[in-house]
Amino acid sequence: MDVETGERPDWARKPLRQLTVSELTEALVYLEEREVADDALCRALAAQLADRTAAVC
Repeated sequence: MDVETGERPDWARKPLRQLTVSELTEALVYLEEREVADDALCRALAAQLADRTAAVC
């Protein structure tokens, strides 16, 4: 949730598999900046990001 506007980021409204590489990266940064990050969600995001970037290479 954006503290200034009270709205969720666009990536928060999508299923994990539909996130772009940019959105996955943004989500990971967002969660890492929070004091109480969701470890399971971080691992899932990181796994998706690794799969997507490996597929490009």
